[in-house]
Amino acid sequence: MSQDFDFRSLRKRCGVTESSHVRENFLICSTLPSRHLALAARTSVQEAVKNILMISCSPYTMTSRRSLLFMVSLGVSLSLIVNCVQAEPIKYTVNTFKNCLPGFVPELNETTFCCPPQKNLNGPIVDFVPRHDPHKPLRIKKALQCLSGEELRTYTWKLQKGYELMRALPDDDPRSFYQQGKIHCAYGTGCFAQDSTNITLDVHYSFFFYPFHRYFLYFHEKILQKLLGDPSFTLHFWNYDNSITTSPPAGSRDGCFKAGHFFPAIYNDPTKATYSANRSIRAYTPNLVTDLGIPVSTRNTTSLPFEEAVARNRAVMHNSLITNATTSRAFLGRNYSVGDSQLLNPGLGDGSFEAAHASVHWWVGGIMGPVTTSASDPIFYAHHSNVDRLWTLWPKLGPNRHDPTSNLDWMDAEFLFWDENKVLRRVKVKDSSTTEAFGFRYQEVNDASWIQFPN
Repeated sequence: MSQDFDFRSLRKRCGVTESSHVRENFLICSTLPSRHLALAARTSVQEAVKNILMISCSPYTMTSRRSLLFMVSLGVSLSLIVNCVQAEPIKYTVNTFKNCLPGFVPELNETTFCCPPQKNLNGPIVDFVPRHDPHKPLRIKKALQCLSGEELRTYTWKLQKGYELMRALPDDDPRSFYQQGKIHCAYGTGCFAQDSTNITLDVHYSFFFYPFHRYFLYFHEKILQKLLGDPSFTLHFWNYDNSITTSPPAGSRDGCFKAGHFFPAIYNDPTKATYSANRSIRAYTPNLVTDLGIPVSTRNTTSLPFEEAVARNRAVMHNSLITNATTSRAFLGRNYSVGDSQLLNPGLGDGSFEAAHASVHWWVGGIMGPVTTSASDPIFYAHHSNVDRLWTLWPKLGPNRHDPTSNLDWMDAEFLFWDENKVLRRVKVKDSSTTEAFGFRYQEVNDASWIQFPN
């Protein structure tokens, strides 16, 4: 290469400045020879390649056979190359839904039949981006254990009426309670496959766990609002992680500092649509502490004594949200992109809280246990509202805790959901990162009960 190589024009073309190591700058120049990239960045060739690889590589960067061989010749490890070069984001499309097949749950050795009715796939697909009107106040999702008096009576009536109306919809209506359970089953048991492949998909055991369920809860709530004729109706959360009753701290506006680890009584009236007869005896036992450490493999385990259960729950929460959740991979779960296989062993891909979340499912038991039927118990939605709340809390619990917003396989992944008007909506993961965009926030609760454990 000549000594008078035009650094200035190359740096301008690449958008590379003295301090710039932004991935998009490299993407613009991904077709340039690697030595030119190195010159543009004023660094060694090998260092330039490593920078490109390490800064959340893209499907458009350094994917040709010649480039890969060149990197190997520079001594860049093959494992680094293979692990870092991304494929492309997973996108559930109408063809994904149309090609739905029976799924399978290995732990139950059970085949599932959860595909959506084909007749619901003939309408338009409309993009949805959550946007809150800043002139309207945010709705507040509250801890169920602190509802009382008229507020409790009103909420109980609306909740039970909403599920009564949802259960009364025809089974092939995508808004029906029947189809709400089925679509969660389809997303979670390999009924869907990556388009033009036989690689099955699952929104669990990966970094899709939280964004998928936030959207699922949002559209479920919108359906209830539509059926009730009440756009202000808000699904409240089961605050099972709070095991200590204490006085509100100074400055608390609307917090709930009462223990919430008992099963919510409003879901146990056998005359109402919020009830499920198919639960373990634990859910019907008054003053029995929810066990966040119940092993999934021993679903009918005997409950711990009260003090032991409280101590274990506090330890589980502290470990799941703090000790073992110091990175996005640790908390959210494994990266998941086109070409990646569905994981049948949760321990290989789940986030740090997903096991405790599963313990709640199996503690309630019955249809709430397996993913095939869990969303067919109304308590599922109160449970996952708390899971969603913990996602909003996690970034505040330590440094370097944030969603993987530089990873396009996370940002540009897409799901499909039916809205309250039976319209199929396409959503992106990148639009799910704040509850404020969806028009609500969570009530403050006594998270200090486990944040400060064992102090």
